[in-house]
Amino acid sequence: MRRALALAVLCAACKGSEPTPAPPLAGSAATPASLAAAAATAPKPLHEHPIRPHHEGTVVECPGEIDETMEDDAKLAVLLDTANKQIVAASFAAAWTCADRAADLVPTSVEAHHLRGAALAALGRDGEAQLAYALALSLDPDDPETLRAVADFYINGKGERGRDALRLGLELAQRGSRRVLARRRRNPPLAADLALLEGQALNDLGRSDEALGRLEVALRIAPGRGDALHEKGVALFDLSRFADAKAAFTRALTIQPDDPFSHQMLGLTLEQLGDTAGAERELARARELAPTELVGPIEVTAAEFQREVDAVIESLPAERQARVRAIRIELVDLPDPLDLAAVKPPFPPTILGLYRGPVGKGAHVAPLANGETPSIVLYRKNLVRAVKTRRELSEQIRDTLLHEIGHLEGLDEDDLRRRGME
Repeated sequence: MRRALALAVLCAACKGSEPTPAPPLAGSAATPASLAAAAATAPKPLHEHPIRPHHEGTVVECPGEIDETMEDDAKLAVLLDTANKQIVAASFAAAWTCADRAADLVPTSVEAHHLRGAALAALGRDGEAQLAYALALSLDPDDPETLRAVADFYINGKGERGRDALRLGLELAQRGSRRVLARRRRNPPLAADLALLEGQALNDLGRSDEALGRLEVALRIAPGRGDALHEKGVALFDLSRFADAKAAFTRALTIQPDDPFSHQMLGLTLEQLGDTAGAERELARARELAPTELVGPIEVTAAEFQREVDAVIESLPAERQARVRAIRIELVDLPDPLDLAAVKPPFPPTILGLYRGPVGKGAHVAPLANGETPSIVLYRKNLVRAVKTRRELSEQIRDTLLHEIGHLEGLDEDDLRRRGME
């Protein structure tokens, strides 16, 4: 009876409906009415607007063997242990899956979120790594192992690391160092790691005199650490203590002979000491070991360099041009040691440019105490070493010159940073 009633309803509906217009016969002329009828009866798309395509990511499964009869604590231990082993093996996708499963199982596990952050950072998923690390620190703000990992993320992570990231990394490393000292049970390798991280951040922040003290601490704990010796060499180089820097880099290379950056820094140090042949040999070795990261200097003649500078000046408004043309602009290979020593601590030898003169006096400043007029100096060798392509060199010359012109116009380093002109 239910089927017969349904058929009756369908028939009634058919009788009461308008007949569907037939499509035009083949060869017959299409009229506006027939086209409108065809459009009205054509199937309509499911969505009025395009929807984003579905994305299904691939997942590398965690190789840890979990027996479902195990207690949660035992499962957690297996997942965390496997995540650690996968990180050591550089299998970061599998490490993330293990750590993520551990965090699902026990959301309050500091180590699970810590390992999630480490794996995500290694995979280049920095935003997610930051959140994972933040979760770990929110659960235990004073865990030294997590503080070490997060400090390393902000100090040595991939990509550009600005001043605020370095400051944050330094604060986290310093907190970790304090917590390690407060523990009854000593952990020398962890203490050395944290002291090294402090030294790295201080070097990058231009505080190499302070960095040296923390690096000495790291080396007292772990005298055979090549990375700490390298960083000590960087601090000494930036402080213009070139003979001491040479000794540090030479010793570092006895421990890590194929480290390209120790070869590079030794080369720059030998250059400062006047050993041109030794410098070229070390710089060539550095490029051989890291050809994609350390490329040879861009070839550019003195005349081409001067044209780049002239083009920047000519692009300025008339008032700024007049201000700049009232001072000397010098192009030299490397900084003068006297210029480096003009401030305490000294400028690092790798600076790209320098403004000599009182800040903020504009184009009408009186001569300096030595009778010279204010000037801007650009350092050719440092500029070509700071870039990888000819276009990048043009951009770097422009940015460096405008930075120094900013000093001429009264802006200090913080003023320039706020304008995006660091």
